[in-house]
Amino acid sequence: MPPTVLEKGAKILAREELKSKIHTKYAADKDYRQFVDYRSEGPTRIEKYGHRHYRTPFGDLPSTTSILGETSGNKASLERWAAKNPGGREAAAARGTRLHKMMEDFLTGENKNPIIDDQEIAEFWEGLPENLSKLGRVIWAENPLGGAYPWTIGEDGISRVWHPGVHETETWGFVGAPDIVAEYKGKIVLGDLKSSTGRYFAKHPGPDCPKNEYGMRRAGFWKYTKCMLQLGSYSLALEYTCNLKPDIFMIFCQTREHSQVFAVQGGTIKKYQEKWLQAVEKYYTECLPKLKEGCLGLETEGEKESQ
Repeated sequence: MPPTVLEKGAKILAREELKSKIHTKYAADKDYRQFVDYRSEGPTRIEKYGHRHYRTPFGDLPSTTSILGETSGNKASLERWAAKNPGGREAAAARGTRLHKMMEDFLTGENKNPIIDDQEIAEFWEGLPENLSKLGRVIWAENPLGGAYPWTIGEDGISRVWHPGVHETETWGFVGAPDIVAEYKGKIVLGDLKSSTGRYFAKHPGPDCPKNEYGMRRAGFWKYTKCMLQLGSYSLALEYTCNLKPDIFMIFCQTREHSQVFAVQGGTIKKYQEKWLQAVEKYYTECLPKLKEGCLGLETEGEKESQ
């Protein structure tokens, strides 16, 4: 069923002001309350064109990570790494899933002192509780807390936020599943938890970087940038779907040896939002047509084999 739209009075914004609000032309006179009666039925996550999509009031939209995977320029190198490290991707995903569950239980108060029977998980968990404890009221930990924002939760219990994009006539939308939304010293924090075999770096290595560290620091900077773009996506979707506008982006990065926290705010947030929207445009104009063509080719081959 389409969502019930709640009309509200609103002044007509000047075109420049409207653009600054990151709203589509057709949604500028409504706010997040138009979604209060929306509920998705069946599975929230689906596969489409070989990538994860989520069901939304605007149809099935690609996930933030799917768009980043197609537009970041590192797809080939990631595939080469996966080929050289059989099972590595699956192991990292399993580790991340467990750490995220532990993070969720910690933030909601369900389990502040987990019993960890895996040495690797224990190493990655060390230091994280101390950093998470600095956050104030928790609004969202994998899911919204206290029954808030029920329209973001699918029938299968999976939560997500969405944005239809900024194209004036087309839906160039995207969907994200935030890790953390909380308060910190009176400001709203949008946080993301990452477990990594290597440290993150907020700056690209310069000419003074030791040669034996250059590759490691460059990889860490690439991962940092990709995560900030991810948060840029989530922040736009959170504001559109829930009227929550983050003041601070935080990355909680866990390695075996280090527990890192990165925080940005102000103009830096705006910069990553703009870069994210550039990635969205690239996805819809360059990547998606190729994905559709590839899927059509696979269907054609399947038809030939069945004849």
